[in-house]
Amino acid sequence: MTDSKKDILVDFSVIEKSIQTYTLKDRGIEAIPIDKIIGSLGRYLDFSETLLPKKTDGSSRYEYIKSLMEKGINLEPIQVYQVLDNYFIIDGHHRVSVAKNEFKAKYIDAQVTEIKFNYKLSKDKNYTFDSESTKKFLIKLEEDTFQHATFLNNKILIHPLKVTELKSFALLQQEILDFKKNYNNGELAKKSIIFSSYKWYAERFLHALNLMKKEDILSKFKNRTFTDLYVWIQRHKYFLSQQAGHDVGFDFTAHDFMEKYKDKKFLDIIPSIFTDIIKFLVK
Repeated sequence: MTDSKKDILVDFSVIEKSIQTYTLKDRGIEAIPIDKIIGSLGRYLDFSETLLPKKTDGSSRYEYIKSLMEKGINLEPIQVYQVLDNYFIIDGHHRVSVAKNEFKAKYIDAQVTEIKFNYKLSKDKNYTFDSESTKKFLIKLEEDTFQHATFLNNKILIHPLKVTELKSFALLQQEILDFKKNYNNGELAKKSIIFSSYKWYAERFLHALNLMKKEDILSKFKNRTFTDLYVWIQRHKYFLSQQAGHDVGFDFTAHDFMEKYKDKKFLDIIPSIFTDIIKFLVK
């Protein structure tokens, strides 16, 4: 029996025109059906439709995850966006791949962020998605959510905060909250979030931006932004500080980051590398 439903490609360019009517909802951790995971929002070029790694450089990671699962070790939930009734992976591609292809699992634990759409579903249609359009729309939605929470409006900032990776705005928002809480022995604790946000932007981000420009770091990262670099360097700073046992500072980290990665040929994989390093080293 053939499926009589009509395929319809979701047009995010149309949806984006009323982006403020859509919201992000943290659903927490729940078991989701693997057959509803239809793609990736970060590494969709690295995995096949069966969620097997395409590149050989992913095989060692695949085998490592497989060995952990075979030992019965509980791994962290994957991270997904729920778009309509489907899921896109943000983090945890190899965990899904191993669970699906080695253990024939039907469900997997996931940290779910649902997009609350003002979008009518038709039982007569199959909704399909273009991964790149979906990713761009969700980054735009994250940006809008971030701006409402922090009052850092890109339309008026001297240097807009623009990213190419999902969840980057959430990391920036958390950093601003930590900055507000810890700045100068709690000096900003009772200040408004708008005051703290712009102070963070002036003292932290713009200072880092000037340093990155001086080091000419961005020229080594094709199709990335200064905000991307800021997020990655802050992750690197956390890693170095954990090793050193104290805060090593942004300036030192930026120099160290540049020295380590300036001659690498595959710099675009750095974000996923940092994620794996941090998750497995700080447990």
